[in-house]
Amino acid sequence: MSSPRETSRRDFLKFAGLGGVALGAAAVPALGAAPREAAVNLRAAQAKNVIFLVADGMNLAALSLADAWSRRTRSMSSRWMRLYQERPVVRSLCETHSATGLVTDSAAAASAWGIGERIANGVLNITPDGRKPVTLAQKMMAARKRVGLVTTATATHATPAGFAVTVTSRKLQSEVAAQYLERGIDVILGGGTEYFTPSLLEAYRKVGYAYATDRTQLLARRGSGRLLGLFSKRYIPYEFDRQRDPVLRAAVPSLAEMTQAALNNLAPSPEGFFLLVEGGRVDHAAHGNDALALIHDQLAFDEAIETVLAFTDRHPDTLVIITTDHGTGGIQLNGVGDEDFEGAPAYAGTNDAFRRLENFTATQEATLARLKGQPKQAQLEALVASTGLTFKPAELAKVTDGKTFQALVAKYTGISWTSNNHTADLVEFCAYGPGSAQFPPFLRNDEVHAKVLRATGVAG
Repeated sequence: MSSPRETSRRDFLKFAGLGGVALGAAAVPALGAAPREAAVNLRAAQAKNVIFLVADGMNLAALSLADAWSRRTRSMSSRWMRLYQERPVVRSLCETHSATGLVTDSAAAASAWGIGERIANGVLNITPDGRKPVTLAQKMMAARKRVGLVTTATATHATPAGFAVTVTSRKLQSEVAAQYLERGIDVILGGGTEYFTPSLLEAYRKVGYAYATDRTQLLARRGSGRLLGLFSKRYIPYEFDRQRDPVLRAAVPSLAEMTQAALNNLAPSPEGFFLLVEGGRVDHAAHGNDALALIHDQLAFDEAIETVLAFTDRHPDTLVIITTDHGTGGIQLNGVGDEDFEGAPAYAGTNDAFRRLENFTATQEATLARLKGQPKQAQLEALVASTGLTFKPAELAKVTDGKTFQALVAKYTGISWTSNNHTADLVEFCAYGPGSAQFPPFLRNDEVHAKVLRATGVAG
């Protein structure tokens, strides 16, 4: 009897027209054909659709920890890692600098993809010399492709905005909301109702946008007309909290569900589509040094990858890109326990330390939201209680603010951070499907724009 992985492999070979499957960069013969040339041809072919997935703020350790958590709690590797094992994926390291320097923000990073040029941090698609190049979304629409933007941040946040609009500051989210309408973005899903005034929402409705405000409305949505879905005042709740709150789970869609809704809407487009899918709250968890929130939002992003790959099984003319815009926070699981005098293995306590995250009952954000306006000491006590761990009185006496709380958590879990800021790491970039051969083993973030255009045959 075939294993699930072998069945999945045969299904992929069937739709891709290959007689074998590529593991990493090499094609492995299977089912009696010579797959290497076919795999190369698949990568080099022109794509009708592009799905661009961004786990905002994800360094390589975040990807590693989510995979380790998946293997521990679900007895299987993450979908991203299984993608590398099962399909002909092109992998790259990507440099993430902005015109400002070595460390980018999300606006400059997304704009590098949006216009193919490096600009100053905080700006959306306006160059240092004041030019306003045509964005990737505009070019796709000029080629009669439809465009969708999906995120767990506000729909008007820096990453989705960087593909579509031209604004002097990422802080002007109401202006971004208005410009989405002006430019005719077909599908917009995320949080951020506070940036869409009643008059702007009415303007969206007048030109034919359907408007969804909760999960039920989104999942019931049929057809391929323009769609606006806003599911929270600001950000979509962290996945850990959303899953554990029945009210949130019923009202707020997951990233995978928003992705599926966008694909259902965009897929009928005769000329194809471009879809941006952002796991925006991975970055927020990293800024807050909250490993629990980060891992679960990374895995929610992983479920969106699963949704996208299921779509490519039915639509093999789709180029998929999976990456991040920059690292944030420098998360890392460190070895716990030194070698003792009796010869115990070094770092023998690491697995147990990592496992302690299973005791946590809420993210830091949700815990503090419940105690908004309460005394600082009450908030700290709630944070400590949310870990489900037993600390020594002397350790608790040292918890005087968020940083000392996080240091205590790091001692018990082995997970620590370098800062609350963005980092200058090289980041993971991978591409799968027609046009993926455009991407070399090393590239700069501002080189991606032109390669996507070449992969789709869209004029630059």
